[in-house]
Amino acid sequence: MRNLLAALLLGGTALLPVKADTVDIQLLGINDFHSALPTSFAMTPGGPVEAGGAEYLAAHFDRLQRENPEGTLRLAAGDNISSSTMNATLQHDEPGIEALNLMRLDASSVGNHEFDEGVAELRRMENGGCHPIDGCARPNFKGASFPYLGANIVDTTTGKPAFAPYIVKELKGIKIGVIGVSYKNTLKEAPGPTTPLEARDEAQAVNAYAAELKAKGVRTIVVLIHQGGGQTGGGLPNQCNNLAGPIKDIVAKFDPEVDAVISGHTHNPYICEINGIPVTQTSGHTRELTRIKLTIDRATGNPTAHQAENITVTHDIEPNGAIAALRRESDQYAQRLLDRPVGLIHRDLTTIRNAAGESTIAHALADGRLAATSSPETGGAQIAIQPPYGGGIGGDLLVHPTGNEMSNLVTHGKALRVVPFSNMLVTMTLTGAQVERLLEQQWCGQSTARVLGVSKGFTFTYDNAKPACDKIDPATIKLNGAVVDPAGRYRVTANSFIATGGDGFSVLTEGTERVEKVRDIEAFESHIRANTPLQPPALGRITRLN
Repeated sequence: MRNLLAALLLGGTALLPVKADTVDIQLLGINDFHSALPTSFAMTPGGPVEAGGAEYLAAHFDRLQRENPEGTLRLAAGDNISSSTMNATLQHDEPGIEALNLMRLDASSVGNHEFDEGVAELRRMENGGCHPIDGCARPNFKGASFPYLGANIVDTTTGKPAFAPYIVKELKGIKIGVIGVSYKNTLKEAPGPTTPLEARDEAQAVNAYAAELKAKGVRTIVVLIHQGGGQTGGGLPNQCNNLAGPIKDIVAKFDPEVDAVISGHTHNPYICEINGIPVTQTSGHTRELTRIKLTIDRATGNPTAHQAENITVTHDIEPNGAIAALRRESDQYAQRLLDRPVGLIHRDLTTIRNAAGESTIAHALADGRLAATSSPETGGAQIAIQPPYGGGIGGDLLVHPTGNEMSNLVTHGKALRVVPFSNMLVTMTLTGAQVERLLEQQWCGQSTARVLGVSKGFTFTYDNAKPACDKIDPATIKLNGAVVDPAGRYRVTANSFIATGGDGFSVLTEGTERVEKVRDIEAFESHIRANTPLQPPALGRITRLN
């Protein structure tokens, strides 16, 4: 002020501070968090190192933001929850969402695993409230403090996006548009109920909202996409060695106004460029975080330069204390649940298969599903099936070799290791002809046989020498000894993953009068309690010829 006054008194011209022509903005991104509160390992040029963990990720976020306090966005490219540790699964990922809140995340796209327990549960993750069956693991769970974005997820009843398609943030006087999308088959592969939502083409959605943002004067546009690729030649997290996968074709169709892409889903780290656009991904589970620096022209609002890198979430930093405390609390809470006794088993239930493809654990799970859904209130099931893979069996249930009086005790933790996916059970009506098609789909259209576990009283025979799609004589398909009538109507229970066509069992999408009231883990534990000590079911429900 003194120099300005002197210049005016002397009749001179005062030199006012001039704004720089460009602004530096940094994007800090993660993908596939999967409620990863514990630590892990990451690959570096020097080999694998201990890395990751939510409390260390938060510390690195803070460290990097200190380099650009007013010019930083914290972003995620989906799969923040589910497909996670047993502790997180037990608590329906509430600690994971709270950890992201403590990290001050600005926005996230939705991923396929956001829908694992259905749309209603995802809305609870967004808005808070207690789980309708298990209550709140975290007191007064309030949901995400950040918005979930889904520009290509449409509510078919309204034709409008089911989630906010984008957000606009102003940093250092520059408007930044952030669009979020998931891959277009997200809902088709989701085990939870997703009606009436529909996922549409990723690039079309991005371009439509990029045009809308441009019309609003936004010239810097970032895309969070839950879809990716991988380095087919092998490569470290900061390399781009022959990138392949869906992400290439999708980004190639983007409006040139898109300036940066943070991708996910494939858990393959890379730093690449597609049509001059930086495209990044980390390996997920907090092992790395992405930093993209954008130099933006003030006059046009467009970036003029960019720099991208994946940064290992190392442990040579003071961890975030609040998240460390959250992790300890959630571990203690989960352990109490895991130790809760369920019942007893008489002998081992294993995934070991006989020549026909039967296993004692698969049939026991199917029996439990039938018992849990056979009442009119829960679906009126007559037949239940258990898939071996998707939404299927996590392992064996064994008698402990110590042989003491508690060696055959089944705890909730042991049961959850067998049934780890938290699927709902869906009971539906199929005709006998559709039941036959269901059984043929164990081979038809499959790269490997997917022999189902089936409930007591349901039997069939297949001829392994016959071609796929024609292995079963309908006359051998029986329910309680009576041949299944092709024109008859039967109530069949399946887990929600295959009930929506997963693992190639597309005929189940045709099932009608669907009832969905029981979870897979509840059915299994109820079966153990009701039959303690549970005997391994006899094999022979499925017969193989040749």
